[in-house]
Amino acid sequence: YWGKLMRGASFVYGCTQDAALYAVMEDTVRDLLGTQDAEGRFSTYSKEVEFHGWDIWGRKYILLGLQYFLEVCRDEALKAQILSALERHADYILAHIGPAEEGKLEINLATDHWLGLNSSSLLEPIVRLYSLTGKARYLEFADYIVGRGGVSQGNVFELAYAGRLYPYQYPATKAYEMMSCFEGLLEYYRVTGLEKWRVAVENFARLTAQSDITLIG
Repeated sequence: YWGKLMRGASFVYGCTQDAALYAVMEDTVRDLLGTQDAEGRFSTYSKEVEFHGWDIWGRKYILLGLQYFLEVCRDEALKAQILSALERHADYILAHIGPAEEGKLEINLATDHWLGLNSSSLLEPIVRLYSLTGKARYLEFADYIVGRGGVSQGNVFELAYAGRLYPYQYPATKAYEMMSCFEGLLEYYRVTGLEKWRVAVENFARLTAQSDITLIG
């Protein structure tokens, strides 16, 4: 959960400017950067079993955690080091995940869980990386993720755009992972301006509020 904690810490630091918190954040970022392997990977999975289970989910949170720290980082040299690490980490993923006809593993098949929702939520940090770098390959990869529809059996983005089903009626119904995918779709709309996906996100939010809110969230 490094990336989740770093994202939260970055929000807290943005509000408090707490020097002790920043020191902890910078220390853990430097520690993490020291774990990147020669091929650019940040992963707890060995290469023999990579890109299955929760591997892409974990890689996603490395990207997000570092991206959010970038927004508050005060050291220009460290910023450059982080951006380089982000690109190397993402480029390794791009080299292995993608269309099957290119000899790659499809993103919504790169997991054993929730029909690929957890892996497809990689969309958010990939779009953010495009915004940071302006490099077309990241937007093209985001296009690919959106085109695959979030799950291996259906297309949750198109279902949201159509607006006829509630989220609990989608092919996979894991709330956290579903929300993460739509956070990514919202980032995608922001950089592409494609109104279809703004409508899809708004439909998803409206339908979730109507049908999927419980006493505990």
